[in-house]
Amino acid sequence: MKKPYIFAHRGAMGYCIENTMESFQKAVELKVGIETDIQITKDNILVCFHDPAFRIGDGWHNIRNLNLEELKALNFEDGREIPTLNEVLNTFSYCPKNFRYSMDIIDRKTGLALIKLLKKRPFYKQVEITDTRFYILKRLRKNSENVKLVHTIPSYIANISEHTINFEKLTQSNIKALNIKVDYATKKNFGNIVKNGFKCYVWDVNSIDHMKKVLKLRSNEEFVRAIYTNYPDVLKKLRDSIFT
Repeated sequence: MKKPYIFAHRGAMGYCIENTMESFQKAVELKVGIETDIQITKDNILVCFHDPAFRIGDGWHNIRNLNLEELKALNFEDGREIPTLNEVLNTFSYCPKNFRYSMDIIDRKTGLALIKLLKKRPFYKQVEITDTRFYILKRLRKNSENVKLVHTIPSYIANISEHTINFEKLTQSNIKALNIKVDYATKKNFGNIVKNGFKCYVWDVNSIDHMKKVLKLRSNEEFVRAIYTNYPDVLKKLRDSIFT
């Protein structure tokens, strides 16, 4: 039986420092997918890190203003090392073909660089690019007919319907999945997503109550197809008890 796919949010960040090789390794050990955030350095290297700017001590740093060598030389208070995307892809290249990555991009430049990199990889189809801005996804689609794009619905849109989402334009750009925050994962919103021909993903699913709620959503025999969580082992156990 098909089951919702589980992405470990920023790696298994409920147990490890987010967006590090350790957190990604934990996800792989749990046999779930990797979700990560992609930034681009001054010398155009893609790295896995959430915030475009960050503070160390009294100083602020912006990734786009640092080359990779400068970024790697920084001493983070939590001891993390920022991995490049190539390091991640090379390290986990042994994973099976059904292993998936979800990559949230900071901007259009990063998305285009990501597509360029992925086109050189044998597992191009295992990666999904997510963003809240449709105009960026539309631009990425023009650059690649085959890359998998997921539209994350902005958090200010609480009610998903034909009045708030242009389903037709999304379809025209061959976007087949919508990603919604768990707070808005209601039966009505889920039903409207399915009714308009899209798969539904849900993010920020971290409490057991939220996990159960999302796992039990149904509309015309359709279920939530992917779930993002900080605790993939807990979600996986619940999922397998419901989807038997």
